[in-house]
Amino acid sequence: MDIDNLCDEAETFRRCFSPVTSAQRHAVITRLRSGLLARPHRGIYARTEYWNGLNASEQARHVIRSLAYRQPSRIFAGLSAAAILQLEYSWRLHDDDTVFIASSTGGNSRCHANIRRIFMRHMPVVRVAHSPCPGGLVISVAPEHALSAATPDPGTEIVRITSPARTLVDCGLRYPFAQAMPMFNSALRKGLVTLDEVMETCDGLQANHGPVLRLLHYANPLCENGGESWCYATILDLGFAVPQLQHVFVDPDAPWKRYRVDFVWHTQDGRIIVLEYDGTGKYVDPKMTGRRGVQSVVHDEREREDALRRAKVTTIIRTTFDEVAQRSPLMHKLLDADVPMTGMHPFYERRTDIRGREY
Repeated sequence: MDIDNLCDEAETFRRCFSPVTSAQRHAVITRLRSGLLARPHRGIYARTEYWNGLNASEQARHVIRSLAYRQPSRIFAGLSAAAILQLEYSWRLHDDDTVFIASSTGGNSRCHANIRRIFMRHMPVVRVAHSPCPGGLVISVAPEHALSAATPDPGTEIVRITSPARTLVDCGLRYPFAQAMPMFNSALRKGLVTLDEVMETCDGLQANHGPVLRLLHYANPLCENGGESWCYATILDLGFAVPQLQHVFVDPDAPWKRYRVDFVWHTQDGRIIVLEYDGTGKYVDPKMTGRRGVQSVVHDEREREDALRRAKVTTIIRTTFDEVAQRSPLMHKLLDADVPMTGMHPFYERRTDIRGREY
């Protein structure tokens, strides 16, 4: 099989390829030097144009699928398992190109520059099957015991990863609260895991799982995307009261019109404060604007704000990706609006654990 055919087959399964014969290896070296091929990881390759067209998360999935294809017994963990499950998180977590694998020996260490082991005595494993079809890649997740050891279909490839619960625990212990929250919220929203399953996984570990318990305490699948989850977690990190998510307001002048907001606080003194997280795509991405111009989108936003004020909203705050990333601009906006803080207003602090029990 020549290099073009190897590339075609790999792209069909959304992975990279590895040369097998001596002739293929020589051809790869020639194309690599000319810039036609990229080398994302040791021993695996992809067409440069194709590779550069993938976002960081999809690039990580390509590498993981390629390594799984070469060594089917390998079990991927941590951020690598989160990528295969297509959980939401910041693509910046892939900046160091590390691939995480589960290991029952050797402790937490690096195999080499780009592979890190996560030690675990017990490995709860699921098998993620993916196969190409006319509409794209079809992906299914099932416990390993539910599938035979062999590939179920010649047109299907398998990636073995840690269970969603164990994946969340490993990521919750490794990454900051605001970075891990999108993973937890998206896993819950997709129905991949329950809070009890994550708790049971924590109970089986001999480690301080306090960061995971905090994530479970505040996790909320009502966050619609990773950006909102990140903003929500940052609000909590800054010490502000837990907001209500996805609250719907009805325009009193047009009761058939309903407006859902990202975050809202109903204060003890009767104020209603709304915070909207605006991604840049809201104004320029055709999928989000319905191919309308920026001026039309801005006009709709003004109309929306007028309706919210008629519905007794007293303060409307808008924040952006950059403000959340820098934190200080978001904090000053929330302080200026007198959003309650948990330390100053104990009434707003949640007093129940993830099972609804008071503490």
